[in-house]
Amino acid sequence: MRKYIGIYVLLLSIGIILLLLGLFSEKPMQTGILTAVGIIVLGFSAAKAAPLLARKKVDEQSSKIEWRDERNTVIREKAAWYAGMILIAAMSVSAFILVLADQLAGACVIAGLLLLYSLGIMAFTAYFSKKL
Repeated sequence: MRKYIGIYVLLLSIGIILLLLGLFSEKPMQTGILTAVGIIVLGFSAAKAAPLLARKKVDEQSSKIEWRDERNTVIREKAAWYAGMILIAAMSVSAFILVLADQLAGACVIAGLLLLYSLGIMAFTAYFSKKL
């Protein structure tokens, strides 16, 4: 799998270039397309390259034990919680900015996503607290 790191680094740089080209483009349609494609390529390459770079050479049995270790489980849960809180804050700021820019449809979509996320947290918390 190490041989694919070069491909993901290339995709990472292409994503950054597309994102920057989109941000500094003069045409609105071109800005949206380049920015969206740049973010998609950037996210894909980062999602695929990060585990390859962090992976250590271990046998499969110790890897399963380490994955189920309580400390690692708590670390993953904390990371997911903080990522969720950052997502809520970013979506809230985005909705506020869209309201200020008179883009009410976009603000309503983001507000709906925030509501769905919050309801999901409550539903899954209730479900798993009863199950565990």
